[in-house]
Amino acid sequence: MSQLMETFEVTHGYPAGDNEVALADDGTRAAVTLLTNHRSEYAALLSLFAVIDSVSLPDIGNGYFIHPPSTVTAHLDEYGAVPLENGDHGTVFGSDGGGNLFALAADGTVHKSRTASWNDECYAVATSLRHFLEQLSDVIGQFAATGHSGTL
Repeated sequence: MSQLMETFEVTHGYPAGDNEVALADDGTRAAVTLLTNHRSEYAALLSLFAVIDSVSLPDIGNGYFIHPPSTVTAHLDEYGAVPLENGDHGTVFGSDGGGNLFALAADGTVHKSRTASWNDECYAVATSLRHFLEQLSDVIGQFAATGHSGTL
């Protein structure tokens, strides 16, 4: 990632934004405890937050973001879970630069909203959180290699 940011301005003609992966800290762990009270069945998401707090990639494609656990919990409190196209509900844990939401279902699948709405049904984009992160890694790699990226 650092190699990509070093050449970003030369390649794209404008400076890169704050593209970063924030590591988990004591605040993250406290927020994870609150999130566990909401959705303890989401072991994959809780495991992710044991390592990272958030991801901000505004310059990759139209942007990708994994929200910190405090934001995930606040969104659950304010909006609740989002509807999935299979009739289940998911917990929003991220978004893209267009405002579309990424949600994790209880079965571990990752879903994406079709629009920037909490009421829109989300469709499956990955079989697991790990698969989602692998796809995101591929998008970053494609962007680093070509200056253009696919989407999730």
